[in-house]
Amino acid sequence: MATAASSSAAILSTMKHVTTNKWDKAEARLEEIKDYIRDAETKLVYKPGNANANPHDLEADVAKLLTAVRKAYAGAPTIEVSTRAGLRAKGGKVRATASHESLEDRLDTIERMLSNAKYSSGFSPSAALSWRSELLDYLHQSQRRMEYTILFGKLTNEWANFRFSELSDSIASAKQGDQLSDVSSDDEGIPVGRKEMHDQRQVWESLVTNLRTSDKDKIVHFLDDLFHAGPRYKEESGSVEELADLRLTLLTKMRSSIFHGSKGAIPVDVPMVKAAIKAILSADQLSSEKRRAMIDLSSRENVLSEIADILKIDLKLAATERWSWGNTPIKAQMRKAINGKYRVYMDIELLDSILIQCVGQWISVQISQALKQAWNPVVATVWKTKEDEKRMAAIKSHLPSFDTPNPGNSVRELRNDIYKRIFFSPRLPTSMLDGTSGVGSYDDNGSGATDEQIQTSLTDLQYGSPNVFNLKTDILRVCSAEMSVQKIVHGQFCLLQSDFEWFGPSLPHSTLITIMEYFRFPKELVQFTKSFLDMKLHFQEDGANGAVLTRKTGIPVSFQLTDGISELLLFVLDFAVNQRTGGSHLYRNHDDLWFWGQPSQCAMAWETICEFTKVMGLQLNKEKTACAHAIDDSNPRFTPACKDELAKLPTKEVKWGFLLFDEKEWKWKANKSAIKDHMDELRFQLKSRTSVMAHIQAYNAYIKNFLPNNFGQVIVGLGDDHPIMVLEALQYAQRYLYRRDSESDSSGNVASHVRKTIQERFGSKDKQPVPDCFLYMGVEHGGLGLANPAPAFAQFIQLPKNDIKDDQRALPPMKDALKVMNSAISENYRNESKQFVTRLNNKRQKQRMQSKQSESDDSDIESDLSYFTKKVDGIPQFMSFSTYMGTSEQMGYPMRQFYATLLEEPPAVDATVSNQNWAARMFDGELEDMFGGYIAEEEFLSLGLYKTLAEEKVRWSG
Repeated sequence: MATAASSSAAILSTMKHVTTNKWDKAEARLEEIKDYIRDAETKLVYKPGNANANPHDLEADVAKLLTAVRKAYAGAPTIEVSTRAGLRAKGGKVRATASHESLEDRLDTIERMLSNAKYSSGFSPSAALSWRSELLDYLHQSQRRMEYTILFGKLTNEWANFRFSELSDSIASAKQGDQLSDVSSDDEGIPVGRKEMHDQRQVWESLVTNLRTSDKDKIVHFLDDLFHAGPRYKEESGSVEELADLRLTLLTKMRSSIFHGSKGAIPVDVPMVKAAIKAILSADQLSSEKRRAMIDLSSRENVLSEIADILKIDLKLAATERWSWGNTPIKAQMRKAINGKYRVYMDIELLDSILIQCVGQWISVQISQALKQAWNPVVATVWKTKEDEKRMAAIKSHLPSFDTPNPGNSVRELRNDIYKRIFFSPRLPTSMLDGTSGVGSYDDNGSGATDEQIQTSLTDLQYGSPNVFNLKTDILRVCSAEMSVQKIVHGQFCLLQSDFEWFGPSLPHSTLITIMEYFRFPKELVQFTKSFLDMKLHFQEDGANGAVLTRKTGIPVSFQLTDGISELLLFVLDFAVNQRTGGSHLYRNHDDLWFWGQPSQCAMAWETICEFTKVMGLQLNKEKTACAHAIDDSNPRFTPACKDELAKLPTKEVKWGFLLFDEKEWKWKANKSAIKDHMDELRFQLKSRTSVMAHIQAYNAYIKNFLPNNFGQVIVGLGDDHPIMVLEALQYAQRYLYRRDSESDSSGNVASHVRKTIQERFGSKDKQPVPDCFLYMGVEHGGLGLANPAPAFAQFIQLPKNDIKDDQRALPPMKDALKVMNSAISENYRNESKQFVTRLNNKRQKQRMQSKQSESDDSDIESDLSYFTKKVDGIPQFMSFSTYMGTSEQMGYPMRQFYATLLEEPPAVDATVSNQNWAARMFDGELEDMFGGYIAEEEFLSLGLYKTLAEEKVRWSG
């Protein structure tokens, strides 16, 4: 720890030394500009507003200011200025559109116009007075830009000093810990972190160091029963049905894929080593020092080639069986995640981490290839909804093409297609070079992801690829769409939520090993996994003589090896729920479980989840296990649920991020209790960031992705008032976060806090307040880059227009989608009804002509229509509109289009305002008036030091 801190301190010290010279030059340049301004202003003679003022004095002032501006800007990069000279024709069309030109050209223009004005008989002082004011603005803007360039440097320097202080404390604590451990091995280590951290560590240790086993025979029995495998099924396999059982076929294909695919040596070359390094860095496994060493290593081709050669030997199948950790304990460290959870990370050696990543990637690729067999055309229908044959025959008698649905005309088929494309094993890599699996990222809500990893737009659920950082939001999107469809089709919707308590630390090793053996992994890779799990640990903060712990249960965080095998284990749960609910899907974000449908389906899914949990030696998280049952008893298709089934389901309220599901109103609402809890935590974190830029870095890490991601992206299915609800919740979060300690209802916000802090530390009483454009514009433009998630939601809000009548207003997206769907279904119903009557009449006429049967024989013709067909005057009628609507989920283009619309973003009212450009548009006038369009002088910005400080990931205080 001391070495890592010392290394970071040395780098910062070097960067500070490099940038000191730049700041000195900036200060000198500012003094020059001030001198030019003072000199010019003292020489001005013309007095605006004085009736006796001499116009020649005004001309002289303009000439002096032209010289002063040229001196002030001498040597500066080319600057463009706004001319504001766009002459407009009738109708608002621009006739002359030169809105910007270089400052040099503008000064030349003013100089020429001033010269021409001397000879103009109609010369008016107003033009020269305007030029005088414009030139004074250029001078003051130049001064202001340099002042804020220096302010940026002061803030960066303050951040560097804050970081120095942190590193000095780390070095001192590490040395003190070593001294204490040398005195006595019985002494306690240096106290680190809050009571919350120590409590969670105590729980973690109790889980990991105590042997937790599962019953192998029960696991095998569960799997055999699921896949119709094992001795008892072989004894009963005489029937044609058993021989053609698709579940057994699927198991056979998976076993064959895994066994044959993984029995050879693991291939390794330099690109694979690079991919492994990239995955390790993305998973954030390493300490800061080792992370920097790994980054440096990734650019050294000769070293990478040597590593590849070594791994070719070590990753032969026989060699993997002999691998072990050795006798030295692995260093462990607790880190606090942005969501409030503590996680224990292993600080292993670089070569070991690359080797383990290669093995983990190889095993995960084999699992990925095996799971593709689940959608092999030979067995893919095993996932489909099991249909009621009698009902299908009756519907087909009214709708002949009803048994040929496809994703283009069926909600069910589209649902299956989306599940297969987006939600089925998205965390598994497809090749040794695939780095998109998102190891260890499932509960971070994208807060630690790079801009490349997080999609700036919604995942394309119908045609795109999965993004593991968006999975949580994608589940909410599909859930919201399903809720609306279920309300229309069935008049009720049941939503089930759960996850496994301490899934990683509590997972029995025997469960993972049994799963690997059942699916026929080679014994060498099984033994490697056993050796990997059997590690000795030592917490860094306990000092050199702290206790050595032996892992007996659980898996370490952020390793592709155990994440991949865990996905195979959880696939078993996916498949079990699908089979026992008749074709419905369990939606997972790793071990966060979501299921929805009708109450009977949820009851069966819950029963399956509980059985799986017990058999695999796991435990469900009671705090995150919940169920909601929304009903619309005005719907003619609503059938009250069985009370016994409802009684089996959990009772807590369903929560998603900062949302709470209101089953009475069929909508998601802001969960203010959760918002307050997280703002209290962020408030605690920000108090320890005493420098302005450290405060902003921590604030942005929380606000940029984590906070808005926990409200869900704006989609049609979440309702027309969702954007307004989120904006109100964001405003509430701001006020609560920056409340005064004595006034819980303060209207503070981050801009006010940062502005006040800067003014107190670096400002003077005679200066204007720090402008918003400096706070929110990006760092590359000389601003502080404060994050603001509001524009992403505000762009979808339609502003009221009082000059438009109500019947002329465009409908909100959700209401419009409902109107389009209902209109299309009504039109289709009328057409299908006409076709039914035509078919029935043709059939009657044809049979009468062929057989010359009597009228009494018509009952034979209509016997297949008796399931839900009413007769009027003895004539069969087409199904009721209510019954027809009930078929629209299974097959019907309008309902399918409605479902697809619910998944998507509504049209943006102002699509040009995004998180990237909103500040430039919002503060354009302020930026132009105060700074001339540029906040800072780029050549003097201390961006090198800033980037050095900013490249470190935010570590939350424990």
